Amino acid sequence: MRLLVANPNSTEAITEACAALARAAASPNTEIVPWTNRDGPPVIDSLYGDSMAGRPLAKGLVAHASRVDAVVLAGFGGYGTGAIKEALDIPVVGLPEAAMAFATPLCHRFVIVTTSPRMIPYTQDLVQALGFAPRCAAVRAVDLPPLGEDEPPAEEIVASLTAEAAAAHAGTGADLVILGGSRLSPYAVALRQRTPLVVIEPLACAVALAEALVRLALRQSKAGKFAPPPRSLGEYG
Repeated sequence: MRLLVANPNSTEAITEACAALARAAASPNTEIVPWTNRDGPPVIDSLYGDSMAGRPLAKGLVAHASRVDAVVLAGFGGYGTGAIKEALDIPVVGLPEAAMAFATPLCHRFVIVTTSPRMIPYTQDLVQALGFAPRCAAVRAVDLPPLGEDEPPAEEIVASLTAEAAAAHAGTGADLVILGGSRLSPYAVALRQRTPLVVIEPLACAVALAEALVRLALRQSKAGKFAPPPRSLGEYG
C-alpha cells in the first residue's frame, strides 16, 4: 500500500517532519510517499493562506493520484479538501476529520488545541463544517511563534499544552484533547504523561484511517457532494 502524505504548504521541513510521523504510525507494509505543495504558501496561518494553498494543492494531487492508493492531507485545515475529494477516485483523508472521527468513540466531548489564538475562529468553523460541533467542548490555543522564528523549548510547549488541556477540562468538562496541527504532533507522547485526558495525534489517526479505507476498498461517495466535476479538470484552468 502506498499513501501520499501531502503537506499543503511549501515548507520542506514540515513535509519531512510529517513523513517521519506518518512512517511511525503506518503498518509495516505501507509505503509513505511525502509530497510538498511547492506552489502554496510557506505556512497556512490564516484564511488567506488557506485559500492560496487550495488550487495548487488540488492540481498537484490530481497529477500524482494514479501512483498511490490514498491521500492524507497533512494539515489541520480545509485547503479545498472537498475539491480534492471530487477530483480523485481514491480515498482522501484530512487531519481534522480523522482526528475527530477517532475522538468521538473515546470521549464525551473533546477540546482542540491549535497553534495560535488567531486560528481559534478558523478551527471553530472547520469543526462546524465537518459536523462535529456537538462533540467539541472548546477550541483553545498555545501561542507558537511564526514558522521560521526560534521555536520555544519543547518543555515550554508541553507545559502550555498541559495548561490548556487542564483549563478545558476544568471549564467545559472536556475529557479528550486533539492536537490541532502537525506542528504540535511531536509533543503528543510527552503530553500524555502530563494529563489524564486522552491525547489524539491527528497525523497518526489520518494514516490509520487511510490504511483502513484502502483495505476495505472504500472511498468518498461519488453519488452526491463528491461526484466528479461536470467538466473535464483541464477546463478549470
